Amino acid sequence: MLIYYQSDIFVLIGGDFMDPLTEIINFIIAIFQEPAVFLGLIAFIGLLALKERIEKIISGTLKTALGLLILLAGVSVMVNALSPLGQMASAALQLPPVSVEIGTQTVISELGFEIGLVMVFAFLLNVLVARISKTFKYIFLTGHLIFWNAVIFTAAFKYILGLEGWALIVAASIFTGAYQIIQPWYTHFFDLEVNENAGFVLGHSSSLVVLLTCLITKPFAKNGRKFKSMEELTFPQALSWLREPMLMIAASYFIIYAVVGALAWNSVVEFASGAGKHPIVWLVLQALNFAAGFAVLIMGVRMLISELIPAFQGIAQKIVPGAVPALDCPLFFPYGQVSMAYGGLIGMVVMVLVSIMFVGIKYPWYIFAPTMSAWFHGATAAVYGNKYAGVPGAILGGVIAGVLMAVGQAIMWPIIGFAIGDFFSWASDTDYVWYPLIVYLFALIAGKK
Repeated sequence: MLIYYQSDIFVLIGGDFMDPLTEIINFIIAIFQEPAVFLGLIAFIGLLALKERIEKIISGTLKTALGLLILLAGVSVMVNALSPLGQMASAALQLPPVSVEIGTQTVISELGFEIGLVMVFAFLLNVLVARISKTFKYIFLTGHLIFWNAVIFTAAFKYILGLEGWALIVAASIFTGAYQIIQPWYTHFFDLEVNENAGFVLGHSSSLVVLLTCLITKPFAKNGRKFKSMEELTFPQALSWLREPMLMIAASYFIIYAVVGALAWNSVVEFASGAGKHPIVWLVLQALNFAAGFAVLIMGVRMLISELIPAFQGIAQKIVPGAVPALDCPLFFPYGQVSMAYGGLIGMVVMVLVSIMFVGIKYPWYIFAPTMSAWFHGATAAVYGNKYAGVPGAILGGVIAGVLMAVGQAIMWPIIGFAIGDFFSWASDTDYVWYPLIVYLFALIAGKK
């Protein structure tokens, strides 16, 4: 979930504002890198196309931007609460620090011009295809991921296939654009069933987890077999509070923090000292903050949906007929909050267990996948799995997320880890550790590997 890492755009392009093209690219990248500004602009264009009254345009634009800012504020709290967990687990297993030859920030700095053009060309290709096609009507609007799609796929073509200059820009633009066109299409069959035709589909780098979960679980629903929904779980009276996602999240993550903290107590003391807290109090606060962040996230999601979807109808009716927005994964959380809470937990635990397995066999190219990405992917997949196969489906979604993330990272590390291996330590989204394999296959066919 790549919301919490943003690069300085002046470093990205090099900071030469005497070049008009550079300044234009910097401005466009700045919009894509700020999701609230990007979606606020989309809402503004949509409301303008609908010829709404000026007060409605202002209100809808601001509420869309504010809704996303509230969502991101919740995510930020969750990230800050959960990110120490991965570091504590690494300390408990005595894993060495991540070391790469180049590094993601250096890649972004050196390929800033190419990445900027890839972002623009890929987005324009997406809009063009949505305008002329009768099938691929989905516009990828998760702005920060448009940036990271360009970064990862440009790096793949550069460091795996060895392309440079305009050959690199063209190849990466086509690949990134194709991903942003096809990804919402292959999940939309399930998206609109999960969100009950709410007017948006998934535009997120967890799509492979969602796709695999649905392909496995949906046949059970077609066969007429009934499963108890995770949303309808019952507990003994004394544990009935576990049905409330926020309370379940707080309790379960305190247990996880307590267990991992006991194995890496020195890390707990270090984190707590830095925060000026007693170690045990710090552990409790981490769990509570994570749950509070979730509550803020859900509030932002509801506000964003209520404003952006009606506004986007202006684009769908007047500019790109029939277009449907593809949006970030948290927008699906309200459609299965209990499933989401348990699925995120399962995804994270499974990812850690698979990671420990790789450590146990002394796999030479491996680091811990980020716990936050595992949580979001597991949570998203569980919402889909629960729709088709109830409790077993939700559990399976979390398991698939944890396995795909950990195994995908282990496969990609020896292929491109020397360049962006540090990226995998904080944003190992499943699409990013599997789709670059296509580029690697191109390199094998071309005899470059």
